[in-house]
Amino acid sequence: MKIGKVITESIHLTLNALQANKLRSLLSVLGITIGISCIVAIFTATHSLEQNIRTNVDKLGDKIIYIQKWPWGFGGNYQWWDYLNRPEASIREYQRVNKESDPMLVKDVAYFFEFGNTKVKSNLQEVTGVKTTAVLGDFFKINQWELHSGRTFNLFEMNKGKNTCILGYNLALNLFMGQNPIGKNVKVNGYNTTVIGLLAQQGSAIGGPQYDNKIILPGFFANKFAKPNTRGVSSAIVVNGQKEVELKLLDYEIKRIMRSLRKLRPKDKDDFAINKLTMVSDSLNQTFGMIDIAALLIGGFSLLVGGFGIANIMFVSVKERTSIIGLQKALGAKRSFILTQFLFEAVLLCIIGAILGIVIVAGAGAAASYFTSFKIYYSTNIFITGISIAVFIGLIAGIAPALQASKMDPVVALRK
Repeated sequence: MKIGKVITESIHLTLNALQANKLRSLLSVLGITIGISCIVAIFTATHSLEQNIRTNVDKLGDKIIYIQKWPWGFGGNYQWWDYLNRPEASIREYQRVNKESDPMLVKDVAYFFEFGNTKVKSNLQEVTGVKTTAVLGDFFKINQWELHSGRTFNLFEMNKGKNTCILGYNLALNLFMGQNPIGKNVKVNGYNTTVIGLLAQQGSAIGGPQYDNKIILPGFFANKFAKPNTRGVSSAIVVNGQKEVELKLLDYEIKRIMRSLRKLRPKDKDDFAINKLTMVSDSLNQTFGMIDIAALLIGGFSLLVGGFGIANIMFVSVKERTSIIGLQKALGAKRSFILTQFLFEAVLLCIIGAILGIVIVAGAGAAASYFTSFKIYYSTNIFITGISIAVFIGLIAGIAPALQASKMDPVVALRK
């Protein structure tokens, strides 16, 4: 009860002191506000970036394997020259993987190849340099691309290479000026093609394929003007494992089939890459961990300046209230009461600065979410971390002035 009374009285006196010097108090918290807002802003930005990427990655699940020419390179030791002469994944290999893989391990198999410089023309507009994705198999089942309207390719269209297409949202907007494109015809590199589907607008989503400006074609139809293993064309076989299967077993199964298809001897190195979505998650953990450290360093310098500012203001405050301190001691106030009073004042200044910084970041984040398609994810842990850092800075900055005030001789203090 006695401790509670000391804290209550300290709070009351501190609030009175801050109210009496509003401008000085405001100026003194600016350094803390800037420092905390830097830390919270960077933490929130990286957290939001990570969540947006993980959301896109997690849509596919954790049992997805990509068989490609190039391994996904993360870091500075990516030796690209070792993979330059590897062959791209072929349609024939996709068909063999689909046929020979164990159904107890493999759920879905798809194939796609991508190329650019496609010319698409409607009766209203013509767009050149369009990036094209040509697909076979269970592509849409694995990738789960959302449709705005229409449908995906059926088996007949896929296997017979019928002249059908699915348009990205922005591409359809440019070609048809806002009109519904479903059922209408476009010319793809001179071939009359029927639009059967329209992809949902993706916006500036991060971590997934950017398909707003793409055109999607059946693989055998796209084969008329672009072929895998030719310049400017990249391809991949995509395998989705059964839910209960270990990723390691799926890896072994795919390696067995691919090495057999490419007639590799036991001592030969793989001439294909098996890329997994788990590699993305592992890389994200390392990358964002480094960004968080950078955020602490950047914000730390601002907080250091802010902490000196708080300490300076507290020394000024002690000097101005010397006579009040002497009076309090003459009336029986203990050193702990004086110490608590000034220490709490320093901490309160820092907490106010932290709250202002958090409010600024939250406001900026809300504006960013409103004006862009990038979703901001807020975290209570980040806000608590910001306030905790502010409390720590307040304790460090306030301890010396508080000790100076608590050690004052009441007689000397009353004479000043």
